[in-house]
Amino acid sequence: LLGKLRWEDCLSPGVHGPFFPRILRRRKGKREFGKTITHIVAKVMTTEMIKDLSSDTLLQQHDDLDLALDNCYSGDTVIIFPGEYQAANLALLTDDIIIKGVGKREEIMITSEPSRDSFVVSKADNVKLMHLSLIQQGTVDGIVVVESGHMTLENCILKCEGTGVCVLTGAALTITDSEITGAQGAGVELYPGSIAILERNEIHHCNNLRTSDSSKSTLGGVNMKVLPAPKLKMTNNHIYSNKGYGVSILQPTEQFFIVAEEALNKRAASGDKKDDKMLFKVMQNLNLEMNNNKIEANVKGDIRIVTS
Repeated sequence: LLGKLRWEDCLSPGVHGPFFPRILRRRKGKREFGKTITHIVAKVMTTEMIKDLSSDTLLQQHDDLDLALDNCYSGDTVIIFPGEYQAANLALLTDDIIIKGVGKREEIMITSEPSRDSFVVSKADNVKLMHLSLIQQGTVDGIVVVESGHMTLENCILKCEGTGVCVLTGAALTITDSEITGAQGAGVELYPGSIAILERNEIHHCNNLRTSDSSKSTLGGVNMKVLPAPKLKMTNNHIYSNKGYGVSILQPTEQFFIVAEEALNKRAASGDKKDDKMLFKVMQNLNLEMNNNKIEANVKGDIRIVTS
């Protein structure tokens, strides 16, 4: 069997799962001379584009986002001006860089390549995407997969066609002021032992996958896979119009499920979300913190703890 395995099979992103590495590229780290470069992605660079940058900023101009990413080292910044772009290197993020759009986020459109399985994949210690739109077309992997390290999404639009945002075991994600819509499963999926902070986001119209699998039909806005528990902090998010639950927690222990059901039923009966000590205890045990979130109009319900 090993004799028939081709080298390209080892690099194929077509094998999916939380334990299969999508990125085999090595981290480049800092440049030898220690300087960082700001990469301008635009067809033509003008003085108006760089007027807000300091005079000692080192610049490189590219008309291709893929080329800009290929030239990045840790500490670099990629500034993208309005337009539509594709970049296979977004699925190979290993260095600590910032990728940010200038202008309205709707006008900086990055689309996936339908021939590829992955769109945005990171195992950098710290990578940040800001002020842009990610539009998934044809890829079956998550629109964003955080394989390891920490990723920040700030003021972004994620238009999913396949899976939503996936945070794998041991990885961390922060999403603020962003919108996630159209995922076939959950908008945000947390694997065991992952960490996520969600603040002031809209997550809606997810779980568009047609399936008779009852476990998948529960997926909607946010799904947590427990054992060990992920850590999730949610503040001021609006999670609505998803076909599954607003927040679903996948828990394999039947005993835990019974306790959680009692807590949820008491909350529903009392109508008092803040003072329900049992529900608070359940969430505390799950490392789940929820404050001032608006969860509504989800087909299955707002929040549910289910067994696998």
